[in-house]
Amino acid sequence: MGLLYRRCFLLFLLLTIVEQGRADFYYFLQHSNKSAYRINSLSRNLEKLQKEGSWGVIKAVKFDSLTLLGLPKNIIISQIPSLDSSKVYFIANCTNQFYLFDLKTMLFKRVDKTFYRGDNCHAYHFFRKGVLHSVGGYGFWRTNNHIIYFDEKSKEWEAYSSNGTPPFGIYGGFIAYLPERDELISFMNYTHDVNINNGAFFRDRSIYKYSFKKGIWTKTGMVYSKEFLEIFDKTAILPHFTNYFTGKYFIIPAIPFSGFNQYYAIDARTLELFLFKDVMNRLSKFQIEPSGGPRNVVVGNHDLLMNIRPIQSEKDVFEDSQLENMDGLFVNAKPLGFIQDEIWYKTNLFFGILFTVFFSLILALLRKKGKLFFMGLFSGTSPVKYSNKFASEATIQLLKRLVETYESGGIDVSETNSILGLSSLGHDAQRYKRSAIVKEANVKLALLTNCLDTIQRLDSSVDRRQKRYVINSIAIHSIKDYLKS
Repeated sequence: MGLLYRRCFLLFLLLTIVEQGRADFYYFLQHSNKSAYRINSLSRNLEKLQKEGSWGVIKAVKFDSLTLLGLPKNIIISQIPSLDSSKVYFIANCTNQFYLFDLKTMLFKRVDKTFYRGDNCHAYHFFRKGVLHSVGGYGFWRTNNHIIYFDEKSKEWEAYSSNGTPPFGIYGGFIAYLPERDELISFMNYTHDVNINNGAFFRDRSIYKYSFKKGIWTKTGMVYSKEFLEIFDKTAILPHFTNYFTGKYFIIPAIPFSGFNQYYAIDARTLELFLFKDVMNRLSKFQIEPSGGPRNVVVGNHDLLMNIRPIQSEKDVFEDSQLENMDGLFVNAKPLGFIQDEIWYKTNLFFGILFTVFFSLILALLRKKGKLFFMGLFSGTSPVKYSNKFASEATIQLLKRLVETYESGGIDVSETNSILGLSSLGHDAQRYKRSAIVKEANVKLALLTNCLDTIQRLDSSVDRRQKRYVINSIAIHSIKDYLKS
């Protein structure tokens, strides 16, 4: 009997240590009754958030011993959006460990047999035809573009094979599953590999879709909206926690203006951009992702999003909750156009109209003066060709160097000064002269590249206080052809 008691004591001690090492609460939001709940893993109870701000015990929760031992430490376990009123699904970030809480049996258990992966942090999870899927993520110093699904039979994750043109990485951008089309839509992703370009992060402005029926990735366009792109220019890199998908809209905070908050919404099906101005100050304390401490909780389920914040009173701490229907906020939002709309003078329509007008003028001239007059008028002329005299010798050398370093992120200010012959000048003189030369070059090169900022000045990916000069990706092919002439 003594041996049995010792073994029971050791098992109790082990379970106690495991419980102390993991998160205390697993929060979820029921869409049917718009109420917040949490599973208290220490007391093993299901608790509901009451109107007065306290958590009331509903029922005891059952845990099997394997689930208790396998719960990961210091890893976020969050709810996967679902309209199922009897089951709640959870995923452990970076691991793809999959948990199910059955509200009928009150059993919380781990479903999968997955070995710890670590390569899919902040992946996108969704249900397709009742099957859990995961797309993209980050880990082991690189992003990935994998589409995987959970196999109920093997209790493991399996991968889809695909063709076409997939994103290099699916991480930190926008991605959604559209069930009526059975497609994924994804854009503005970040891609990263520690072995490429010195480990720099690059944002891909391309728009992609994936058809589950055909198993094909397709590149459908580019993001051109200036107002939308400015959000990324004014915020830090890797905003993987700054947008929320409601099932209809991607919600993203804008830079606040005029003393109140602003939010953008992008319709995932049409890619139309909307702006919501919080003039009633409803969202002054609202977040779409947790911030400000471990007890500040943000839990969402499709269009419903709730903030749960601790409030300290004289007697005790209670919870201040705020529930918002995010789709409802944008009913009267201001439309700003479509994120894939090109600048009018860069569109195929504009060039088509320009060609039509030019061709019509030639036909009119031929009818009025006759073919011989037209040929005599232009006799002795030669086709116009761009030459290296189009720009100064220093600008030519700068363009050559920027083309050479295009893949590695351009050149720094010091090397730019050296190429332009400005190294001997004072700091202020260097800055003024360098800015004037680049501005003049961009004006001339716009005629060639159809791009207003052929030479761009960007923040360094290593140190945002440092600046680098690069060739605009829109103009790179035109510049290469120009330098060959």
